[in-house]
Amino acid sequence: MNQQETLPHSSADTAAATAPLKIAVGVLTYRRLDGIAKLLDVMTRQIRHPARPYHLTMVIVDNDAAGSAKATVEGFGQTGAYDLIYVVEQNQGIPFARNRALDSAPPGTDLFCFLDDDEWPVDGWLDAMLETRAKNRADCVYGPVQPVYPENPPEYFIKARVFERKKNMDGQRIGYAASNNVMFDYPLIRSWNLRFEEKMRFTGGTDYLFFNQAVRRGMQIFWADKALVYDIVPANRMTWKWVLQRQYRLGNTFAVSEVLHGNLKRRIYRAAYGATRVLLGLAMLPAILISPYWGMRALTHVLRGAGMVNGILGHAYQEYRPNAAL
Repeated sequence: MNQQETLPHSSADTAAATAPLKIAVGVLTYRRLDGIAKLLDVMTRQIRHPARPYHLTMVIVDNDAAGSAKATVEGFGQTGAYDLIYVVEQNQGIPFARNRALDSAPPGTDLFCFLDDDEWPVDGWLDAMLETRAKNRADCVYGPVQPVYPENPPEYFIKARVFERKKNMDGQRIGYAASNNVMFDYPLIRSWNLRFEEKMRFTGGTDYLFFNQAVRRGMQIFWADKALVYDIVPANRMTWKWVLQRQYRLGNTFAVSEVLHGNLKRRIYRAAYGATRVLLGLAMLPAILISPYWGMRALTHVLRGAGMVNGILGHAYQEYRPNAAL
C-alpha cells in the first residue's frame, strides 16, 4: 500500500468574494530534500491577486519507496498557505509518479500544475499563469525555465547556451509543453483519460508525449512569460558526456513516442527527419572550432537525429534506469 497524508489548510486564505479556483501543484521528488524544502518554502509566498482567487494544494509524490522526503514535507504542513498531500509511489519511474500525482489531486480540482523538485518559481508565478489563462481562455499555460549554474561553470557550455530553453512571446499560442512549468485544465485531461506512458518508464520524454497527445485532441497552449521558474543545473551535468547523451536521448524520445503511439506514416517521417538532421549537423560540424553556439547546434542535430533513427529502429535509450539519478 502507498501512503497518503493530507494536512490542513487555513480557511482564512480562501475567503474571497469570487469562488476561488481549486489548484493542485504536483511535484515529484526522489532524494532531493534540499530541493523540495526550497520549493515548498517559496510556494508559501505566492502572490494572490483579488481578481484571481484560488485555493492551493501541493501534491508531493515521493518516488523513493522508503519515503525519505516525508519528514521534510511534513514540516510545511502548518504554514496555512496551502493544503499539503504527501504520497509515496513505490513503482520507480517518472511516468508512474506523474500519474500518481494526477490521481492524488483533491476532488473538485480545476487546474493542475507540475513543477520539478530542483526548481523554484518567482513569487508571482501562479498568478501569472492564471492571468495568461484568463486572457487567452487557455486550456494549458506553459512558462519559461531559467537555468541557475554552479560556481565556475564550463565557459563553453555557457556560451553554447546548451542549458537554455526556448522562449516565446508573452501570450503566444504554442504547440508544446513539458512538466517543468505548466498549468492545465484538469477536468479536460481527465475527460480524455490521458495518462503518462508507463511503457516509457526509464526513457524520459513522457511529458512530451502527454502534451503532444493533448494538442492533437485540441488542447490550446499559451505562453506565460512572467511565470518564471528557476532550475538548478548541477555540476555533474556540465560535462560533455552528459550533454551529448541528453541530446541523443531527446531525439530518441521523439522516436520511441512514435513507435508506441504513431502510425506508419509518422514513423517514416520521423526516421527521414532524423536522418536529415544528422546530415545537416555533419555539414555544420566545422563550426565547433569557431563558435560554441553554432558548434553545439551542429552536435545537437547529429545526436538528436541519430537518436530518432535508432529509436525508430527499436533502440530506446534508458536515461532514467535505476542506476542513474531520477
